[in-house]
Amino acid sequence: MNPLLFNFTSTHTMKLIALIAFLTSLCPLFAADDSKKGADPFAGAFFPPELVFMARDRIALTQEQQEALRARVEKTQPRSDELRKKLERETAALAALAKQNRVDEAALVAQLDKLLDAERELKHLHVGLLVAMKNLLTQEQRAKLREIARDGGAQLGEDARKRLTEKVERVTQGAQKWMENGRDPSTILKTMEEKFKPLTEAGKVVEAEAELDRVLQQLKQDAK
Repeated sequence: MNPLLFNFTSTHTMKLIALIAFLTSLCPLFAADDSKKGADPFAGAFFPPELVFMARDRIALTQEQQEALRARVEKTQPRSDELRKKLERETAALAALAKQNRVDEAALVAQLDKLLDAERELKHLHVGLLVAMKNLLTQEQRAKLREIARDGGAQLGEDARKRLTEKVERVTQGAQKWMENGRDPSTILKTMEEKFKPLTEAGKVVEAEAELDRVLQQLKQDAK
């Protein structure tokens, strides 16, 4: 076997497949927390996008629904990331003012308002996403999701792990064919390392699988 090809299959493949092992730890995220139901007016009303996407086969999510889900998540994510970073900055600034020997009350209150404004916008953004996701689903799909959420989503975690493993293997096979045909698979590896890996490590299942699907689509088009 070509030494370069062996290196790809033995090193990169194992490395990439290992990236998705973390999905087995996602199951507890879907468990209901009864202790918070009384305080949360949204408790049980909405479904996380990750739950909807991971349960897509079990709730018979259509292709149109899947595309709409991905589009809304991808549209929301950049602004969400910006606001999270802004919250970190505003929180650090507030802490710095509060820790001064003599606290400027006006400055502290003004900084608190900045933090609360960023927090409010982030919550509005996320609530808007949850509303869009719920309205995207049929009554039957929502009922099935509630049943899935009640058991903690244990089977969903395993289903997602298997699905992503299978797609990673298909990406690996496609990259191998590129190498066998004398093509450089570095662009594929770069996407997996710089986009897919960070998303999986952050627990962003929807975005991670979307990256895999884009890579597979590229491999499919180039194979024609």
